[in-house]
Amino acid sequence: MKFLPKNWILIPLGDCCQIISGSTPKRNKPEYWGGDIPWVTPKDLGKLKTPVLKDAPEKITEAGYKSCSTTLLPQGSILFSSRAPIGYVAIAGRPMCTNQGFKSLVPNEYVHSPYLYWCMRKYASDIEALGSGTTFKEVSKGIVERFIIPLPPLEEQRRIAAILDKADGVRRKRKEAIRLTEELLKSTFLEMFGDPVTNPKGWEIVKIENIIELVSGQVDPRESPYSNMLHVGGDNIESGTGEISGCKTPAELSLISGKYLFRKGDILYSKIRPYLNKVSLPDFDGVCSADIYPIRVNHSCVTPIYMTSILRSKGFLEYAEKHSTRTNIPKINRKALLSFECPLPPLGLQNQFTNSANKILKIKDHEKTGVDKANNLFNSLLQRAFRGEL
Repeated sequence: MKFLPKNWILIPLGDCCQIISGSTPKRNKPEYWGGDIPWVTPKDLGKLKTPVLKDAPEKITEAGYKSCSTTLLPQGSILFSSRAPIGYVAIAGRPMCTNQGFKSLVPNEYVHSPYLYWCMRKYASDIEALGSGTTFKEVSKGIVERFIIPLPPLEEQRRIAAILDKADGVRRKRKEAIRLTEELLKSTFLEMFGDPVTNPKGWEIVKIENIIELVSGQVDPRESPYSNMLHVGGDNIESGTGEISGCKTPAELSLISGKYLFRKGDILYSKIRPYLNKVSLPDFDGVCSADIYPIRVNHSCVTPIYMTSILRSKGFLEYAEKHSTRTNIPKINRKALLSFECPLPPLGLQNQFTNSANKILKIKDHEKTGVDKANNLFNSLLQRAFRGEL
């Protein structure tokens, strides 16, 4: 930021914004909850798909508001999570307050709120690096106040924010197209086979232990060729879509403990929370975490894509949640997984579904290429925007 345009300034956030912490009313006071004041926690920002948070799932009453030190933030404030985790960002779409996991920013009249949003998105990781704490990292109000950002004139802020908004909109449309292909795959499954729970077409019901096996026998990730294969953990699998990303080799990760070897066409099922019920069908050989069940189907009676759809079905998801019984770190054990019962349609019909699914997945792959291009464009713009290069 040494070579910013001459009409830009470098300014601490505390000099252009009011930094405000939040608080939580006592949970054991029912009169504090269920009112009409939106009350935000960091998890409410975790799955937000747009910059603006329009509302919050929890509301507090006027009495709850007065009982603690939370503050009603004006519309347009920037919500910035300061712990568990650090770096979630949103624009308040209406007046709302937060819990103590935020250091929110109320910009002054010289700061355009959408510009500040993208600025905080850009520098979130830099602010996180300044955090401290033994149980979990947290950034203090003082750290946020002292953090320096580039600030151009107001009209330039508006122009930059408009460009980034547009680029982000393209990204979101591409991602929505991928979501629609997932919905098409689910609807095709239901049309051909019906709901696996109610089994309206009367298919034979079998325990999945009779049609799959859980791949056992761990390998040493330090040995060749395993050390150079991609390693898949629960955090590498995207919930819902099963997309795998961000993988590294055991050698790059310095892994020591045993890992499971899987083959192309095996199903990866994440058995432990917080990654429970993530399901993927990788198109490569690799190794996976011990917290994942590699599942190999009996190809004489079931196809991988059909079984993947079963494991993603509402009925199985509910079953897995119910049978995740361990109290410390809940997970579904082998016996419970293998005892699940599901319909088994004729193999010929499953193959027809596989053919249809492969066509849908080709469309999805095309859309993924578009998402990658849109992400690259956006990231390039985000880097250039705060150097004054747009």
